[in-house]
Amino acid sequence: MANATKWITVLGHSIAGSSWKAPCRVSCRRFLRAWLGVLCVLLLAGNLAQAATIHGGDILVVDARASKLFLVDPNTGARTIISDFLDPTQGPVDRSFLAGVSIGRGQIFVTAATTGIYAVDPRTGNRTLVSDFTTEPFRGDVFGSTIDAPGRLMTNWAQPQFGGAPRSIVRIDTLTGTRVVVSDLANPAQGDVFNCCVAYFTDLVLEKTGAVLASVTWFVPVGPSRDVGDMYRVDPVTGQRSLLSDFNSPAQGATDLVPSTGIAVETSGQILVNSHGSSIAPVPRNLLLRINPNTGNRAVLSDFDNAAQGPLGWRLSGIALEQPRAGGIIVGAGNPANRAAEPTLLFRVDPQTGRRTLLSDSRDLKQGPPFVWISEIAVVPENANDAGFVAAPRTNPFASPFGPLE
Repeated sequence: MANATKWITVLGHSIAGSSWKAPCRVSCRRFLRAWLGVLCVLLLAGNLAQAATIHGGDILVVDARASKLFLVDPNTGARTIISDFLDPTQGPVDRSFLAGVSIGRGQIFVTAATTGIYAVDPRTGNRTLVSDFTTEPFRGDVFGSTIDAPGRLMTNWAQPQFGGAPRSIVRIDTLTGTRVVVSDLANPAQGDVFNCCVAYFTDLVLEKTGAVLASVTWFVPVGPSRDVGDMYRVDPVTGQRSLLSDFNSPAQGATDLVPSTGIAVETSGQILVNSHGSSIAPVPRNLLLRINPNTGNRAVLSDFDNAAQGPLGWRLSGIALEQPRAGGIIVGAGNPANRAAEPTLLFRVDPQTGRRTLLSDSRDLKQGPPFVWISEIAVVPENANDAGFVAAPRTNPFASPFGPLE
């Protein structure tokens, strides 16, 4: 700004000392004043761009089809793009299905199904591939992600011979690149192996104890089409699987349901799971379920087919919990008016009543670039204590939970 002023002053003196006529002097001065205004706007815009950071409580959404990592304002529902996976200036271009997002070690981790795991710098949106699943011995597709207390990431892995169906849970140390299979549905020593069926992990999350909660969908490949779902608890050390909730058992709650993408654990330990109707369900069913962690009993928290609980939705995809201060449950869903469309709506669900409000609507372009396919969701912690995070001072609107800006 000082240099701009100096040059304008020099030019002003030159013009004043010339023999140009008054109209010319006036025009030149107006021209210079206009450019000075433009320069001020550009400088101000640059300062604001540097100060616009990710805040605690902000919502992160990966869009599988648009190949973008979005930030959603929890108050207005406004959408902005953090990292565009089709933009080569932010890192490797990746057109594969974005299928997971989690936060740890001061970075955002995004799962790209046919490639691997990316670390995204929250300050710039620049990304780096930290775990490559295109080479042996860990070649195949990956879906979902969650981070344990030491900061290691877990994902569902589909080996090539299983045609994209994730049958293993893999633990990844993103610092060393080390990968270990935790639990394999093909290993009978670790629990049910579903010899009768095609089975795959739908999603996963960690309990406070460190145990893995993993939803499983399975079906018999011959005969009448029928898909069935289960919820398993997996020992993170031995990989042992124990059945927690059998979605085929009426003794544990609603049936004719299959877990879909989206699973979370509340501070009380209760488990939230998105679900959809099985192939034999008599009517469409799109339910947010709450599962008792001790008994596995299922209760319907929010019925997205019931207008009495708020705007309707279908094909639930992705779920995340806001901090206790905000208290909402964030769920992605599709527009029931167009059942051929992908999930493009972001809802907030009241954890007490199950009532829904529409937070971010892709049909409203005033809220920003639209979603094409909401895949997974995460909420930025307000006072996280794992490596790389700094508690954000509430008095500073530009403070970042990822630490100071560089």
